[in-house]
Amino acid sequence: MTLTVAGVGTGYFAQYHFEAWQRIDNIELVAVCDHDTNRAHSTARRYGIPMVFDDLETMLHQTRPEVVDIITPPDTHESLAGIALAAGAAVICQKPLAPDVATARRMIKSAEQHNAFFAVHENFRFQPWYQEIRRLLGHETLGDLYSVSFRLRPGDGQGSDAYLERQPYFQQMERFLIHETGIHFIDTYRYLFGEIQRVYADLRRLNPAIAGEDAGMILFDFKSGIRGLWDANRLADHTAKDTRLTMGEMLIEGSEAALRLDGAGRLFIRPKGGVESTHPYDWSNQGFAGDSVFACQRHLIQCILEKRPSPISGCEYLRNLVIEEAIYESNHKGEKIEV
Repeated sequence: MTLTVAGVGTGYFAQYHFEAWQRIDNIELVAVCDHDTNRAHSTARRYGIPMVFDDLETMLHQTRPEVVDIITPPDTHESLAGIALAAGAAVICQKPLAPDVATARRMIKSAEQHNAFFAVHENFRFQPWYQEIRRLLGHETLGDLYSVSFRLRPGDGQGSDAYLERQPYFQQMERFLIHETGIHFIDTYRYLFGEIQRVYADLRRLNPAIAGEDAGMILFDFKSGIRGLWDANRLADHTAKDTRLTMGEMLIEGSEAALRLDGAGRLFIRPKGGVESTHPYDWSNQGFAGDSVFACQRHLIQCILEKRPSPISGCEYLRNLVIEEAIYESNHKGEKIEV
């Protein structure tokens, strides 16, 4: 069975979506929509998309896609998703899903009312290093887990022109570090270590050229008893040829061993009292961050075809937004918040 897919939005990150769609079996890209028609036509030529539109409703009426991929800034998501859901399409929506929890709840309710598949394009959990870490944790390679820490250091946030080349709307986001970037790691931490029950956050803005926060530290209390640290600074970098591949470095410590992820996507294991060694595993260095966009979209298509739920469905993903809200509340109040 082949599913027809139409994309909405042709900004910086859309290139990874369209390139991945080209490589997924059972998919036919039928249309692209963007109010910037020059950019839309350029995208269509690059990826062999037959039809171009500047209006979503017109595109839906003329092409009747079975899946609509929304790849636009978050303040447009509710309106665009509502139109696509009303037309009977399955909807995949980029993150941040919505500006706030209340809006996300309305979007999820709309999908439920239309009995439609609705999921968030959350690709970080599909990055191959996290897939491999999850496999190792499942085998209890590290023993009883104590803690996890991640140092986010993409090094792309300095100066008055920060983010302008790729995603200029980043500069105007009043909530930036957690809402735009941290949400990935909230989901990834839950994927790897289970549910989060308390958070404590200390956030700040280092670059005066942007509206939102761009650095901070968050402490996570997991229901399992594990403690987590997310130490983020978008102005600083780390040792990597491509500082945006992993966006930083992770360390997981357990009773039997420690596991380290570096900026090149390499994993290292050090048994207790022993010497660190490389843990080999296979992954593809194409597309975005280990081909995670391809893996994410392929997963969602399989869920649609098999009529099964996804762990990144809108309903499941809502918990990430609730945790995000608790982080901002913690920063405002200066205290640990129960989620």
